[in-house]
Amino acid sequence: MGRPKAWLLHVGGWVAYGLVSALGALPYRRAYPVLLYFAGTTAAAFLASFVMLALCRRLAAGRLPWPKAMTVIVACSYVLGVVCSVSGAALEAAAGHVGPEASHWRAVALVGFANAFSPAIMLVAWSAIYGAAQHWREARLRERELLLAESLAREAELKALRYQITPHFLFNTLNGISTLVGEGDARSARRMIALLANFLRATLEPARQGDVTLAQELAQVQQYVEIEQIRLGRRLVVSIHCDPEARNALVPHLLLQPLVENAVRHGIAPSPEGGTLSLSVCRRGGMVEIAVRNSFSELPAQSASAGGLGLANTAARLAARYRDAYRFSASGDTRKGWLATMEIPHQTATELAT
Repeated sequence: MGRPKAWLLHVGGWVAYGLVSALGALPYRRAYPVLLYFAGTTAAAFLASFVMLALCRRLAAGRLPWPKAMTVIVACSYVLGVVCSVSGAALEAAAGHVGPEASHWRAVALVGFANAFSPAIMLVAWSAIYGAAQHWREARLRERELLLAESLAREAELKALRYQITPHFLFNTLNGISTLVGEGDARSARRMIALLANFLRATLEPARQGDVTLAQELAQVQQYVEIEQIRLGRRLVVSIHCDPEARNALVPHLLLQPLVENAVRHGIAPSPEGGTLSLSVCRRGGMVEIAVRNSFSELPAQSASAGGLGLANTAARLAARYRDAYRFSASGDTRKGWLATMEIPHQTATELAT
């Protein structure tokens, strides 16, 4: 619901409340003083609804449990109901339409306390409607974010076949297998074939909601790395470390693959001396920190677009999955090499199910 419609409903609701109250005053013989009371009460209640709006937003931001939140809302509604009723009685008294016994402000206050129930109930009802609308809006937002994350996950899987697992990678792998067979190293050739088959199967296999555990993601990365190690030999040195308490954390499927492939394909493989690839995963409280580094940062010019595509796709998937609760950066220099880091919330399947 857009803001203009929300404001129209807000104003229209309180106008309707005032009209209903005015109709209730018609049976009285002296209806005009009663109309003044209801007019003052309604106007004050309309202003009080903005106070309740700020209160509801504050309670929602603080994630207060709903029993406590309802207690606070009811208490504040009654206090504001008293103020609204006193305002109506004060308007009636100021116009001189009260009896002598109610001419004093003390009597006006007593009238306010006695008649505070009606505006208080309206403020509670308005707060409940606002809370329900906010809950519905947040549910729709989460649904849209989930659909976007699933769409990006499916798109990432297609890109993994179209861009990441390129004919170049398959050609090099098959050429490496052919070389091993020609050299009589049947054991390594069979190992390379098995790794390639498992890697393709894991890439093609759809993941529920686009999420897998870090243990599963690292297993797939390990398969890719082993293929490249067989092909590049001693030119590729790999170090992978993951804290045990972070292995069950959920991450988007194929999150690390583009970063690792960029580090190997565009950083280490073109270098005659080779280099070192390191991947580290550690848990810091409620966050998981992931770092992918290689020791060679001078990427060939023709690889810039491919690397940029992989980084942009990774950043887009992180934004869709975690909104503002993540950090991602990638940079490189000739001394420290190329480094990509990300920090994401530690979420498990059990936590998301509750």
